[in-house]
Amino acid sequence: MKVKILTILSLAAVLFLGGCRGDSNTNTNLATNMNAATPMMADTAAQATVKDALEKAGFNDVTVTATTTEVTLRGSVPNGKLGEAVRIATEKANRKVNNQLTEK
Repeated sequence: MKVKILTILSLAAVLFLGGCRGDSNTNTNLATNMNAATPMMADTAAQATVKDALEKAGFNDVTVTATTTEVTLRGSVPNGKLGEAVRIATEKANRKVNNQLTEK
């Protein structure tokens, strides 16, 4: 009986200590992890590029806002032209387009 208890306790101790060791892939530097995310800052250059391209194509009722991660389109476009406006914005912005446009 004593042998069984000692065996179980020894096994439990080994498993416990084995689980406590550090993993070489674990990054414990929290400041580095926090800075790794891309901040969502305004991107006025992309905003102007997309707005100019849309106006050149005749989409004058569209408001464009751009960040470093996406471009948002708001406003209205003529019926059947929604896809064209999104395509132009996608090509010019070279990032995700958040389409909030409506058709007239």
